[in-house]
Amino acid sequence: MNEVIVNKTINVPAQKAWSTLSSFRGIENYSPIAKSITEGTGTGATRTCYMPDGAAIHEVLNFANDNTMEMQYKITEGPFPVQGYVSTVKVSPTNENSCKITWGCEFDSVEGVKTEMENLFSGFYNVIINELEGYLNN
Repeated sequence: MNEVIVNKTINVPAQKAWSTLSSFRGIENYSPIAKSITEGTGTGATRTCYMPDGAAIHEVLNFANDNTMEMQYKITEGPFPVQGYVSTVKVSPTNENSCKITWGCEFDSVEGVKTEMENLFSGFYNVIINELEGYLNN
């Protein structure tokens, strides 16, 4: 099992960041995703994310806990050469106007693409968190 974890502090109140992330909607507003379609709410909601090249990533929300501000989703189908991808996102207040976002994943892959996939997911999470801060502060 491979693991990637990104921790970043942003100047956004924790509840505001959590509300946006946990809705499982609108990820295209703060990520490289071109378009997303979410069906349902809460545990079991599905999201299809479309990359700029048209590739589709199919995701299912495993859980979103408002008390701990933690959620988990899995990719059920996508363009990446990985299996068993599960991602966990946690929002932790650092003060009233900032929070730490921890975004990580676990996945299996063949050895030849392990480092490439770790770099891809790490880069993706960094971009999302940075863009989330700009999006929520506009």
